[in-house]
Amino acid sequence: MKKLLLFVLALLFLFTAGCGQNKDQARGNKPPKELVLVAGQSNGDYSTLGEDLVSLLNGDGKQPRLKQVGGSGSVANIELLSEGRADLAFVQSDVAYAALTGTDQYAGKAKENLQVLGVLYPETVQIITYDVTGIRKLADLRGRTLAVGAAGSGSAYDARQILEAAGIPEDEVRIQYLSVDEEVKALKEGTVDAAFVTSGLPHRAFYDLARQRQLVLVPIEGPAAEDLLAVYPQYRKMVIPVGTYPNQLQPCNTVGMDCLLLSTDKLDANQTRSFLARLWGHWGELHSKYPFLWADPKQSFFKDLDLPFAPGAEQFRKDQKVSS
Repeated sequence: MKKLLLFVLALLFLFTAGCGQNKDQARGNKPPKELVLVAGQSNGDYSTLGEDLVSLLNGDGKQPRLKQVGGSGSVANIELLSEGRADLAFVQSDVAYAALTGTDQYAGKAKENLQVLGVLYPETVQIITYDVTGIRKLADLRGRTLAVGAAGSGSAYDARQILEAAGIPEDEVRIQYLSVDEEVKALKEGTVDAAFVTSGLPHRAFYDLARQRQLVLVPIEGPAAEDLLAVYPQYRKMVIPVGTYPNQLQPCNTVGMDCLLLSTDKLDANQTRSFLARLWGHWGELHSKYPFLWADPKQSFFKDLDLPFAPGAEQFRKDQKVSS
């Protein structure tokens, strides 16, 4: 009788343990009902692209749904993502590189839970002034009032590094942290002398402003550009072509990087593959509205960044037969 009782108790233990394990497995494998994307400021590329991505993905009838929350830009997006307050984020590659490698302002505090899903489009640093300021080169920025983007934006992050490369200490300029809308207003009213913005080309808000008054693009070139690229490897030389903005009659040498789609390691490989499949399924629709996106994602979405891609992104790349 005693042996029978022990046998029954053993069976009950195995059964309950097995049920608990199955519940845990189901809980762990259950996909989220909603993913949160942190994009950027209103009237900026990140925000408008995010809005359209949300609309397209939520209209395809598949799960999970996508929700966009506002952000100040790349640096702020990194924080929201690493703290678990967002699942996906648009981030400049120079900021992402510093965060993942623990360099520059992230020295000693690398964001090791972040992962790269893909490269969305090239971004270009633009320093915009107007004709009457007399600003034509980086050295002319000394002693001026500069709008560098919102606090926490990639534009502000870039502006600091560019001024440093140009040999202009921050105490020799008057810095204002302004949103895109505020930058446009300040340029229009003449309360700032120049504005920094990092975006796809052209930036829509500044394109509209260029229709109203004569804007001037300040080049980033020569020793300042060389020093910048030597210290910060994610920058590359770029050119703003003639006619990018109304009345722009000359090309402008500058620097740029890429816009990345990031997630955290909370998004597992299968969820990553599923999300990327949905994104690529709407790529043509997005590109028709945002021509600065890669025309064919197979050509550049998985371009070499000196950063590893997420395991699920690597699996998706193989699914699409894209060579590494």
